Amino acid sequence: MADASATPAAPVAVTPSGSLRRLRNRGPKPANRTLVLGAGHPNELLRFRDNAISTGKYNLATFFPKGLYEQFRRVANLYFLSVAIISLFDTVSPIEPYTTWTPLTIVVGLSMFKEGIEDYKRHVQDRTQNLSAAERFNGTSFERCEWKDIRVGNIVRVVRDQFFPCDLIMLDSSSEENSCYVETKNLDGETNLKTKRAVDLVKDIGPLNAENMTKLSQGSSCVECEHPNNSLYTYSGNLSIGAPLFPQPKKISLNPSNMLLRGSNLRNTEWVVGIAVYTGHDTKVMMNSTDTPSKRSHVEKQMDGVVITMLLSLAILGTASAVFCSQWITSSAARHWYIDVNEQDVTFNPDNKTLVGTISFFTSYVLYGYLIPISLYVSLEFVKVFQGFVFLNKDRKMYHKDTDTPAVARTTNLNEELGMIHTVLSDKTGTLTCNSMEFFKCSIGGVSYGEGITEIERAIQARKGIKLPPVSEHEHAVESSFNFRDKRLTDGAWRDRSDKQLCRGFFRVLAVCQTVIPEGNPTPEEIVYQAESPDELAFVVAAKRFGFFFKKRTVSSIEVEEQQLDPSKPNVVVTYEILNILEFSSKRKRMSVIARSSNGKIMLFCKGADSVIYQRLTSSANGYKEATQKHMDEWAQCGLRTLCIAEREIEAQEYDSWNKKFIEASQALEQRTELLEDVAELVEKNLTLLGATAIEDKLQTGVPRTIEQLMSANIAVWVLTGDKQDTAINIGQACSLVTPNMKLRIINVEDLVKKENDGEISSAEFEELAMASVKQQLQAGLIDAEAAKLLDADIGMVIDGRSLTLALTEELSASFLALGTHCAAVICCRVSPLQKALVTTLVKNSGRITLAIGDGANDVGMIQAAHIGVGISGQEGMQAVMASDFSFAQFRYLERLILLHGRYNYKRIARMVTYFFYKNIAFGLTIFIYNMHTNASGQVVYNDWLMSSFNIFFTNFPVLALGILDQDVRPSSSLKYPALYKETQANAQFTSKRRLLWFANGIYVGVVSYMCVFYGIHGGESDTSSGRTFGLWEVGTTLYTSIVVTLNVQMALYSNFWTIYHHITIWGSIVLWFILNTVLSETDPYYSTFSYKTFVPIVSKSAKFWLGIWPVAVAGLLPYIMVITIRRNYYPTLADKVQDFDADERNERIKSDRESITVNTDVDVTVKSPRRLGTLKGVVVESLGVEPVAAPPVPKHRRKLSFADVWGPEKQFPDIAASTSSGHVVRPPSAANSARNSLEDKNYTEVMSAIDERL
Repeated sequence: MADASATPAAPVAVTPSGSLRRLRNRGPKPANRTLVLGAGHPNELLRFRDNAISTGKYNLATFFPKGLYEQFRRVANLYFLSVAIISLFDTVSPIEPYTTWTPLTIVVGLSMFKEGIEDYKRHVQDRTQNLSAAERFNGTSFERCEWKDIRVGNIVRVVRDQFFPCDLIMLDSSSEENSCYVETKNLDGETNLKTKRAVDLVKDIGPLNAENMTKLSQGSSCVECEHPNNSLYTYSGNLSIGAPLFPQPKKISLNPSNMLLRGSNLRNTEWVVGIAVYTGHDTKVMMNSTDTPSKRSHVEKQMDGVVITMLLSLAILGTASAVFCSQWITSSAARHWYIDVNEQDVTFNPDNKTLVGTISFFTSYVLYGYLIPISLYVSLEFVKVFQGFVFLNKDRKMYHKDTDTPAVARTTNLNEELGMIHTVLSDKTGTLTCNSMEFFKCSIGGVSYGEGITEIERAIQARKGIKLPPVSEHEHAVESSFNFRDKRLTDGAWRDRSDKQLCRGFFRVLAVCQTVIPEGNPTPEEIVYQAESPDELAFVVAAKRFGFFFKKRTVSSIEVEEQQLDPSKPNVVVTYEILNILEFSSKRKRMSVIARSSNGKIMLFCKGADSVIYQRLTSSANGYKEATQKHMDEWAQCGLRTLCIAEREIEAQEYDSWNKKFIEASQALEQRTELLEDVAELVEKNLTLLGATAIEDKLQTGVPRTIEQLMSANIAVWVLTGDKQDTAINIGQACSLVTPNMKLRIINVEDLVKKENDGEISSAEFEELAMASVKQQLQAGLIDAEAAKLLDADIGMVIDGRSLTLALTEELSASFLALGTHCAAVICCRVSPLQKALVTTLVKNSGRITLAIGDGANDVGMIQAAHIGVGISGQEGMQAVMASDFSFAQFRYLERLILLHGRYNYKRIARMVTYFFYKNIAFGLTIFIYNMHTNASGQVVYNDWLMSSFNIFFTNFPVLALGILDQDVRPSSSLKYPALYKETQANAQFTSKRRLLWFANGIYVGVVSYMCVFYGIHGGESDTSSGRTFGLWEVGTTLYTSIVVTLNVQMALYSNFWTIYHHITIWGSIVLWFILNTVLSETDPYYSTFSYKTFVPIVSKSAKFWLGIWPVAVAGLLPYIMVITIRRNYYPTLADKVQDFDADERNERIKSDRESITVNTDVDVTVKSPRRLGTLKGVVVESLGVEPVAAPPVPKHRRKLSFADVWGPEKQFPDIAASTSSGHVVRPPSAANSARNSLEDKNYTEVMSAIDERL
């Protein structure tokens, strides 16, 4: 960083120039960054970065060197460069330099031109930003300036709807509450407005007028904060205000709510004033602008291997040519007296065969370069861009009309990888479900409230064949985010209940424990809530419907209009002073608000997961704890999301003592988050349970069909969710992931967790026993997996977060992976974002192609870890989309992405690359054979221009048509028969065997074409009516024509799908060859060289030429025709069968149109579904006598997961005196829920004994 050696660790002295000079020489980089407030350049000596940005990859000085370096990092381009350099030496090169430099320049030039255009656009955007108008304080008033003129430490003013020019610490705003609203959609994609609060200076220095800003700018005030980083949601620092405002520096803590980030803009606020703390490339948005992880497809990696193999083959052929030439020049050249080698230069000097061999090697090195297609990479890039940006981005069936969201290919490097997916790892909330939460049920004081059947319940019952009554009108949502019906609570009826005090407390927590922003007219009918999560929105709306209307928020308070206990009294507006907010995190799994009510009481309102709330409940007054837990378990089985609601009253003395620790932690510059979590633990205790909530998150449209299609395509689906086990299982059943015949292996340690919570065992004992239990359960699952193979049955695995932590350890990861890869479905519940990424990495490292799909920031690690990442643009912002390779709005579009676009793209690319090497081997081999025929002398058989044009004009366009447009079956058939995907999943089109067969075919075509032309068509007899025989260039023209015709007709046979573009490119390439040959024949010999007067006056007038090229083409194509005919008729693939049925259906449809007959379009194709028909349910696995599935070793280059990574430090599990001190041994729990195991009918002891015997 620019400020690495200059940043002081202590507050700056009053005289900034002298102090900064001393800080400049302080030496090593301090732990924190300190900057002085002031006008102009207050921190000039510290060399902080200025506010100008440059996101361009090149500039005028670096464009050519860096651009050329990027182009020649490719092995093929580097080879062609070496060939072009060698061609400059006449002694070595058999061809003219322009024939190698021209295509190389075109290929590299096009790529660099594309790079230059893209970079120029970036520079234009940078200049526009750098020249944008801003206002900064000059010591007396605000003056206009450009963004690039702002320096660290300046006081900057931003007005309504403007973007923030840099990262600012907010000092003041136009609102009475000293707050503002910002829109951050350019940072994280979230359109919900967020509240930012100014540093509380008013009570210390008064209004922030020009006089006070002048005093702040006199150099004695400074900000001490963390160094620039890319974390958008964290910030820690302190503002130190010195003289003349305070004789002794006054320290005020800074937090993320005070930070205004560059890239966001000001909304609904007239102006704000802030301190520039990070500028230019030090701002958080610029620190986040790093490239996403580089991903390359499996086919592309294999292609690199093919190129290297071809280079090695070229080296071998060159070496053979060199040896042959050097031996010939010394042993046989003298007999060829007409060559007169003694009079030749060093090229054929018989006295120095070593030099002759060396020159021959480099000559062959240049000549045999046509074995490697120079246009391959450019053609591939063009095809992939077309596939992604035209076909996928314009696919109307992947466009979501409701949100105006099309599918987007954010990269085109992985198009073909979509056709090779083995495992899909999916988030649940917002991915499988809508993430549009509705308040559905609740439990207060042990009494359950709420009516109705969830959509997930309906889906589960429908899959079981149970018919439920249709959804009635009154079952639809009462209001957006609220679908609760119960006359005991609604319309103020709760005030008539005996537990109305408890109800009031419950509703009050819903209304106060939140960070929602109200907008619009403050009436229940017109108010609009801006919430950072749909859960919070549902709670606030529910509180409003229950009579606790949240209507206003200020910096330090909120107003709630509450119903009074006496129905005869009007509602009263209660102001709650917000003292502290203990924010939610995936680690804490809870949120708390400490508020002072109008009666002076200090209350802590808390909501969170039952697993963390129940640990913090008071030991007394929890008579309905078990009833509430029972309700949450029942709701989880219906697919509802549950949270516990709790509160406690805090004594003033306790709060004052705790708040000092909170302030101290909030002012810490290092490990602030951890310190704040530790402080929160001190107050979030002795809670009183009020009840629980149940939120419905409905399944997205088409999710069950999509998962069924993916699994029918032999793609395993893993769902990674933070929900409870029962919720996850029921959603798995609703969306077809878990089938009625599937045996579920449930792995958890619930018994041990309960014992730990009850104090029967310590956390150390828990970890030891849990490890043993998970190991036994995994081994039992591996036995189930082997049994499933014998019985042709499907099995599934469900594992909770704590068990997963142990399963990912080095000791158990191989067993976990082996079991998971043998399961048709895997559900990981109660998992953290880190665990999602680690599971994805584990599956990826096993060699299976993975696709991860999610919609939230907690899915980013998983998306980036997978081979392919897919982002859902949903309710949780755009973080997942911005980290993804492909994005769209609904999970159901994954079916088309994989089974249609992925399959097509794989087959197109694989066939295209294979054909590229086939045609170049055929063409290059004719050059090699003729060179050996001339004793490796370097003599060419084709005109230089013809050799250069081969890959660019005469064989390239049909390959592009193949890569862009080819379809082996209709799009509807690709989706109708998902088993078609198994071919591409197995990489069947680009296996080593298939490549070798095509290479052999290319060798055959080259040899047959050469022999037929040289020893058949032009075998020595007269070639013209005048009795003249063809010379070298005439024979070369015949050979070239035969090769061009053969290769293009081969493409015609190879294509599965014909359009007008196929006809134009295939037949047009042949016609183009005759046209250009005619032009060359009549062009000045300086340009046309040996083609001058060759084709038109000589070759074209020979009947042997016109009659001979077609038998040569037939001979070259005959093996392919024979093989494809035999395979198609006697060994057809599923794709062949579907093609035939498509053709029959099309013919029948045409016939029916003529005869007006209705045709049955249900094509009868017998396909064995990968889903198995057997079942393990009710089977005693031990009776089968099977051994567990082998667990292969797992690659070790992955991060180990500790308990602290997911569940925090060990102190979260307090050591409680265990009941084992008496010597009683606590046995591990059963391998899983006995109702769902294959050994249901045996008790635990028998199960463990049976497993031990089997293992």
